[in-house]
Amino acid sequence: MIVYSLHCSNGHRFEGWFASADAYASQRTAGQVACPACDDRAVGKLPSAPYVNTGRGDAVQVPATPVERQDTPVANAMSAMKAFLLAHTEDVGRRFPEVARRMHYGEEPHRGIRGRVTTQEARALEEEGVPALSLPPALALGEDVH
Repeated sequence: MIVYSLHCSNGHRFEGWFASADAYASQRTAGQVACPACDDRAVGKLPSAPYVNTGRGDAVQVPATPVERQDTPVANAMSAMKAFLLAHTEDVGRRFPEVARRMHYGEEPHRGIRGRVTTQEARALEEEGVPALSLPPALALGEDVH
């Protein structure tokens, strides 16, 4: 069993327990590793303090170098954009294509929504002329946002 110190793109830190390093890698690639606080799937490993067996009977903890968040104008703008989107849109999850179509055809009131779509669903919405926007991973709010 391997325990990793993890973090999401929203700055939450948490632990993940995995059967092996390969299990972590495959679960992360498959989008199965998510932040327990915000369900963000943009998860990475933090440096951890491994225990090193020195052969003298006692384990020695090696101090980890802390990860510092970048405080740049771009990072600040991205944070502000995420906060704005979270505050001003409704998360409709996997119902995004259905809700976006209903709004497009006047079957329900227009409002800001976000959610998840497959590549095929996004293409179909575009072909129908339903306005939607894919955001880059740096702005993803735990899901593929449109």
